[in-house]
Amino acid sequence: MAQTTGAMNGAAFFISMQTGGTGLYTDISGSSQSIEMPELERFTGDAYTPDSDTGIVVFGKQKPFDLTVNVIYTEALAEAWNDLEDAYRNKTLVSIKWQPAGSSGGNDTYATNAARIYKMQLPNGDASNSDVIVCSFTLKCTTVTITP
Repeated sequence: MAQTTGAMNGAAFFISMQTGGTGLYTDISGSSQSIEMPELERFTGDAYTPDSDTGIVVFGKQKPFDLTVNVIYTEALAEAWNDLEDAYRNKTLVSIKWQPAGSSGGNDTYATNAARIYKMQLPNGDASNSDVIVCSFTLKCTTVTITP
């Protein structure tokens, strides 16, 4: 196989969120910093018999996974921090959708099931630096759908 020429970086990814389990997605790319990719995993089982040196391995259901979205802290009402913080406080279902190559047509899209945010990092303060404040929200998801 020839070496790929289609490699890309994730610097221009697109991210949006949906609340309530249905409806349109809201673009939060302008106030998000990153998304931490989940590692999908299945339950496994194994057993051994005296007749073999190797085990018997079976595969089960997919485990739930964490998806973390890191956002820029702002006090603007229509930006990611406010929307996700509101969803956390009200226990509202949230679905996250992202496109690693950006929002232009024809790119693969990944979307989680509607899930709840179960961890939220509050904004910090540190007088010794001038870094942008970044906070995180973590959802406990069960599925991710990939649409080419």
